[in-house]
Amino acid sequence: MKILLVLILFPALLFSQIGNMMKGLDDTQKKIVLNLIKEDAKVALFSVQHQLYLDSILVFLPKEAFLWQQKAMPLFKQRKYELGMTYLDKAVELDTTNHYREYRAFIKCIFQKSYLEALHEFEELSKVNQDGVVMDHTYSFWMALCCLQLNKFGLSKQYMEKGAAFGKKHNIVNPYEMFYLGIIEYETGNYSKAIEYLNASLLHYKNFADAKYYKALALAKMNKQEEAEKLFRESEKNFKEGYSFNEGNSLYEMFPYQVSEVTYEYTEAFFSK
Repeated sequence: MKILLVLILFPALLFSQIGNMMKGLDDTQKKIVLNLIKEDAKVALFSVQHQLYLDSILVFLPKEAFLWQQKAMPLFKQRKYELGMTYLDKAVELDTTNHYREYRAFIKCIFQKSYLEALHEFEELSKVNQDGVVMDHTYSFWMALCCLQLNKFGLSKQYMEKGAAFGKKHNIVNPYEMFYLGIIEYETGNYSKAIEYLNASLLHYKNFADAKYYKALALAKMNKQEEAEKLFRESEKNFKEGYSFNEGNSLYEMFPYQVSEVTYEYTEAFFSK
């Protein structure tokens, strides 16, 4: 179902906006563009044909940032990062808001994994809107991930706490924010505090395999081997059942500290000693 939704997303979005886009076109041009959109809806989102249809539409609407972003998006999901970024940069250039710039910062963080660039971009965006949100998370959340991946744990904690405070203000507790706060504490050797945050994450996502995995590691660090191994097995079971990251883009890219089959294979040896 998720794949089907992705495949139909572009035509649906474009049809909802096309009226405003075509205001400067004559009737013949409008007819051509509408036919191109209709034909594009018949091909796969990740196909070369989709890119060619977009190229044809852009001949008539070259200043529409949305169309340039739509050229970029499937390429990122195919891990063609540099190619995709050439189109996304064009969308940012044409956009009169920061909508595509914040999307670009997100892409640099999760897809390209260019953490210094992403951090700088989000810092600049925060000067304009310190409570900005993109892809269901605050700028602070993404900045925290960038810092985490650069081993700047103190700064990562500051940003993640800021993101969590924003959620609390709106009566929202995000299990991923709690998870990453737990990771930061784990990486800095505060294992009991890490467990507190990971428990908070599990309170809102009870079968979250990733939180259980790192909690198991923290318990092992505290010499609670039996409890740790039991939780590790439980985490592995939950992972196989599909209870890992369920962020929309985690279908395409691993998030920092996200567990995988390799994670369990590697750790299995530790718990089998």
